[in-house]
Amino acid sequence: MNAEPIAQRVRAARTAAGLTQEELASRADVSRALVGAVERGRHMPAADAAIRLAVALGSSVERLFGSTDPAPAARAVVGGRPADGALVRAGRLDGGVLVRAFDPPSAISGVGASADGVVAGGTVRLFAGAVARGAVVAGCDPALSIAEGLLEHAPGDERIVGVPATTGQSLTALAAGRCHAVLVHGPRRSLKPEPGVQRWHLARWRSGFATHPRLARPSLEALLAGEFPLVQRDRSAACQQAVERAARRAGAPRAARTRVAGGHLAAAQEALALGGAAVAIEPVAMATGLEFSELETHDVELWVPERWSGHPGVRSLVDLLTTRRFLERAGALPAYDLTDTGAAR
Repeated sequence: MNAEPIAQRVRAARTAAGLTQEELASRADVSRALVGAVERGRHMPAADAAIRLAVALGSSVERLFGSTDPAPAARAVVGGRPADGALVRAGRLDGGVLVRAFDPPSAISGVGASADGVVAGGTVRLFAGAVARGAVVAGCDPALSIAEGLLEHAPGDERIVGVPATTGQSLTALAAGRCHAVLVHGPRRSLKPEPGVQRWHLARWRSGFATHPRLARPSLEALLAGEFPLVQRDRSAACQQAVERAARRAGAPRAARTRVAGGHLAAAQEALALGGAAVAIEPVAMATGLEFSELETHDVELWVPERWSGHPGVRSLVDLLTTRRFLERAGALPAYDLTDTGAAR
């Protein structure tokens, strides 16, 4: 979004109201520095601050902060073009707008309240007071949503737009320039980024099979032979690759892929409903009341290309990892090892 017309509108509205920047800041309960930054076109206020500024100026958010740019095309970080009517979160990268589309159940839950806009005719129609902003981060670690929530009201581009994706999908999106950073996981020695990528340790957990309690932890061979319903993952998922490595070591055939879930939680929930098993991680297995059988221990890392290491959203995420407010919340996840969280690799 071009900030200059917005800066001009805010300055003109303040002048017409006969207010100084300091008086406007007081009325809107924001800082004098924020008002100055908005009027210089250097900052876009968060939604709550935009609303207070509009009220203080006797205007509307749409009139003051609405975009005069053509509606941006909706580019999905992962997957195909978002369907018209999809609620999305949006961030900007290299002048384009990248979106994460909510699935229908999420859209009608409290999660949908964090949406920035809706897809219409292949473009993003932003909601009143919303701005496409922040660092776009793809990955499947459960702490990604915690970090996203904690940074939701960060100013300007200091927030993040979390995109659920397998490790393989995340790396594909990063290589294609569709995100600023990724969370990847796998056995520590297997995590080898390309040159020019900075990395930080996030967590450690075990990957394997989550099984319904009534199955009494069946063997790998029994699960792969199809003796029980088995919910698997996309082959780009690091957990699925752990299963395939274990099958090769055991000389067992690949299990038929009759059920494939999009994420750890979805896989575990389906296994619980079927009375079967799922390819998943231990924190999710424990959270859903399933038994767990380990195949591998995985490290989780944040990878950021050097060109994006100074992005405000990336920096706020890296800084957040060592804070008490993040560590206490992530530490409440079962079987989630936070030793060395935030350490550069």
